[in-house]
Amino acid sequence: MLDGAARAARPAAGGDGATRGGRPASGAGETSRGSRPVSGGTGGKLVRGPRKGRQADGAQGSEGATGGRAGPLPAGNGALLLLAVLAVPCVVATVIWPLATFAVTGLFAVLARTIWAGRWLVRKRKSARVRGVLRVVGFPPTFVVSLVTALAWPGLPAAALAGLVLWLVLGASLPPEWWLRPAPVAVAGIVFGVVCGGIIGREVERISSVIPELRKEGLRALAVLGGFVAVCAAAVRAIALLV
Repeated sequence: MLDGAARAARPAAGGDGATRGGRPASGAGETSRGSRPVSGGTGGKLVRGPRKGRQADGAQGSEGATGGRAGPLPAGNGALLLLAVLAVPCVVATVIWPLATFAVTGLFAVLARTIWAGRWLVRKRKSARVRGVLRVVGFPPTFVVSLVTALAWPGLPAAALAGLVLWLVLGASLPPEWWLRPAPVAVAGIVFGVVCGGIIGREVERISSVIPELRKEGLRALAVLGGFVAVCAAAVRAIALLV
């Protein structure tokens, strides 16, 4: 009976041995599974690849967004440089002929309105070629429409205020050749330029909410150019009188 019991116990011991012998295998499996993050540098690289791809896609998306915001006028320092370059000949013309202040202010106000009207015309077009053709073809009619609207607003209120100031400076009267008097005309030109620049500047702020890709800096510089030219011309004339 003891021999039978020993024989019956051997399979159980063999089973334990198999179990014990299986532990290193399972342990090896656990070691191999645990070693994957350590020896799996290639796996980390595989994960990094899509991240770089996503970053590249994001960079391309940002470049596309920046390209979409490109407009006919520069922004920031470029707008200031444009203002300085355009102001020099305008100031010279205004010093020689003070009435040129009104023409300069009106011209740049009309150009500012024409530019944002052209941007509004092509805002839903995705093709760059179509946008370019529409801007070129649509420039004459948009310029005419902008000229007519600028004559009404801000032209009428600005001209009324400038005329009132001119009338007051001339002693509540208009002499026969009032346009030959540079000082009163320069003062009236400053008022006209400041009023036009203020009105067009507020319109630029309002229209930029409708057309987000519009370059506000360049348009704002173009809008206030008339008043800036009038002030510079008056300063040059005052310095010439003092010297």
